Amino acid sequence: MSVGAAIALAVGGTLLMAAGLTWMALRFNREYNEHEKAALARLRQELPKRGWTFAPRDDSIVELYNWWTEERTWRNPLEPFVKPPRAKAARDVITGSHRGRPFVAAVLDTHYQGEHVWARCIWIRTPAVRPALGVSKVPALESGINAGPGMGDLRFGNPEFDDKFEVRTGSDAFAAAVLNPAVIRFLLAERCRLRGLRFFGDQFDVSDQYTFDHRDPAELIPALDLRCDILDRIPSAVWAQGA
Repeated sequence: MSVGAAIALAVGGTLLMAAGLTWMALRFNREYNEHEKAALARLRQELPKRGWTFAPRDDSIVELYNWWTEERTWRNPLEPFVKPPRAKAARDVITGSHRGRPFVAAVLDTHYQGEHVWARCIWIRTPAVRPALGVSKVPALESGINAGPGMGDLRFGNPEFDDKFEVRTGSDAFAAAVLNPAVIRFLLAERCRLRGLRFFGDQFDVSDQYTFDHRDPAELIPALDLRCDILDRIPSAVWAQGA
């Protein structure tokens, strides 16, 4: 094969690959636009029925997010000078009540280590402000390492839970009250869906693997149900004054 033919083949292959990538990008954008249009149509139907409100932008929750990341996030001791994420704006903000609990759902425009990151939040307000508590699903080996002296991971006497979840908190008593046997059983049953949960101030959020567009009621309502199902298993005494 001549040099010219080899170059022609290489150029042709590159052009075909570029055309394929362009086609895939156009198809993805078309499918996303179709999904967004359908999701927003479903949301417009649900808003008046449920008494929810929608705002394209509402930065009132930005301050709370930044307070939480600055004051209540457990930092990596190996990276003491790395600052936590900070939000600049809140977009597609939905507020309302679900199963008698106030909530806010939004996408936060955040910056972290020089990069722009979209952070989705679906927060349910708790009856009272309580200490910070974070529960995250981790590999068993990592959970075991973090349970070592001085690492801060609590253990609850349930080997399956202790191996699969890491617990960080500002109050051991609050963590023990929240992570009672009923909640632990629920978290283990839902472990394929859950990545973690956190309490901060008077807000509660869950990290799950199936909520991609909070504007779609078909995704938002199950996400809210998941959070309420966990809160339903926490005794009301946990929120009592002085608890």
